[in-house]
Amino acid sequence: MCSMGKEQSLRKRGYTFKDVFGFAVPYWLKQPRRFSIILVMIAIAAFLETSLPTALSGFFESIRVNEGRDSILWRLSIFLATYFAYTLLNNWMYRIYNVFENITFNRVLNDAFAHVEKLSEQFFVNTFTGSIITTIKRGRDRIETFEDQIILQMLPTTLIVVYSIILLALRFPMLAAVMSAYLIALVLASATLVFRYAGPAQEAYANAQDRFGAHLADSIAGIVTTKSYAQEMREIAGFQKMTAHLYEKNLEAYLRGNWTSLAQKILLGGMLTILLGGGTWYFLKGSATVDDIAYLVLAYTILQSYIRTVGDNIKNLLTASYDLHAIIALMAETPSVADAANAIELDVTEGSIIFDDVSFCYPSKVVPVFEHLSISIRAGERVALVGHSGSGKTTFVRLIQRLYDVQDGSITIDGQNIMNATQSSLRGSIALVPQDPILFHRSVRDNIAYGRPDASENEVIQAAKQANIHDFIMTLTHKYETLVGERGIKLSGGERQRVAIARAILSNRKILILDEATSSLDSVSERAVQDAIHTVTHGRTAVMIAHRLSTIRDADRILVFDDGRIVEEGTHEELVDKPGGIYAGFYEVQCGGFIGVEPEDCTAPDVVNVLVD
Repeated sequence: MCSMGKEQSLRKRGYTFKDVFGFAVPYWLKQPRRFSIILVMIAIAAFLETSLPTALSGFFESIRVNEGRDSILWRLSIFLATYFAYTLLNNWMYRIYNVFENITFNRVLNDAFAHVEKLSEQFFVNTFTGSIITTIKRGRDRIETFEDQIILQMLPTTLIVVYSIILLALRFPMLAAVMSAYLIALVLASATLVFRYAGPAQEAYANAQDRFGAHLADSIAGIVTTKSYAQEMREIAGFQKMTAHLYEKNLEAYLRGNWTSLAQKILLGGMLTILLGGGTWYFLKGSATVDDIAYLVLAYTILQSYIRTVGDNIKNLLTASYDLHAIIALMAETPSVADAANAIELDVTEGSIIFDDVSFCYPSKVVPVFEHLSISIRAGERVALVGHSGSGKTTFVRLIQRLYDVQDGSITIDGQNIMNATQSSLRGSIALVPQDPILFHRSVRDNIAYGRPDASENEVIQAAKQANIHDFIMTLTHKYETLVGERGIKLSGGERQRVAIARAILSNRKILILDEATSSLDSVSERAVQDAIHTVTHGRTAVMIAHRLSTIRDADRILVFDDGRIVEEGTHEELVDKPGGIYAGFYEVQCGGFIGVEPEDCTAPDVVNVLVD
């Protein structure tokens, strides 16, 4: 019995702040020189900023005791020099930091996309495309927020507080001790408010955004089906339900954030009371002067500019952390089909394929598709697969491409076990024409040359002519440079099929898979595609899943699948004459389906075209 699979989630994996930090830091360390310079500059800038109250106090002191013109101007120069040095250094640091963070963003995007490209088909079967796109885009945005909060907010705030307490202790040790205790309590209170009160609301909102993005992408992708069944109002109602949920979670996050912000402002008032109240107490005792009070006022101004944002910083850091859980989970996904450590490059010179005692079950199923299946396909043989839906035809060709790994047995190509070969070399030896070809929103030329990007213009044109699509392309406004639209929507089904066949011809690979290439075409398009198929299969090992029997009449061999087994095998003529055979039954109900051919002893009308699959 097969093991049950389960739906993928890109968020709920039990990640912690430590995991997020461990995800971000390696990206920072990839720029060690730039990162080190930024840290040093932040430390120096923080020291200069906290020195401003001392410099201002010295200036006031020189005035109070009337030290003389030169001394007063000197003290003023020190204060101004400190201020401008801090300002220029901080600006310089931000310039370097902007380069640093943009490089980080690009690396996160590139790594995420490259990782997704390496994941196996099973992942995409169980994961919303919209969710993947949202995860990557938000990952780029949230790594910026996370990075900014750690490097530009939390680090300078910590340094400012430490430097300020040290300088305060040199003047008023007791006040410095009280202030230290209060700041610790303030930070702990802010953190508690964010993590216990505001934070959960932010996480709930982040989860709601994920679900909203996935729902939106799913609805837009299915817009044709929606219109076909006149279900616009249903989709609108569903969308409004999603936005109502999003609104509820967003409002809750805002309201809790506002209450948290109010509490933090009250706590800041306590810090002001301690500093100015303490300074006044020292002054009334005769232990402080007016310039000391000026020092305390500016020290508070600087301190509160950092401390007042601690709560917001923690909240933003927490929100970014929650949002990054999804991309961390995405990057942690491992391909269900992976190359072996010592995988070799597959060398396909002939194209023979052998299934030897193969057993296979999909991860999400409990019943195996194949059990002990064995079949050999000779090099250059044109083999057609026929059978009812679910009989194993599509699985057969998926296993040839190694989109899934077999549980038992082996599949070899030219005597080489595909499990021991790299996936890129295996699939680089196979050309595929699927039932519904997916074209990129690029030019016709780019789509034809997708399997051989370095092909010359003449080679592209020759492939298009062989696929019977060249004449049509020449009627387009921009000919081969015409954009085909998202998923090739500007082309008809037959035109997309012929572009896909031209792609297969141009790629010139030893093995060709045609997955029901004419299943959804009208008779005229089918004839054009059939001619193209005849061209593309010449001299190659071809495995064709047949929807219409008209496409496989001249196949070298036809394999009839039923419930994961090959129950009939032979040429068209042999199988048609087999009394009570499955293929003969298909032929009978599809009588008249051969374009330009009038089958003998046909009793069904020509218009009958019952789907095999």
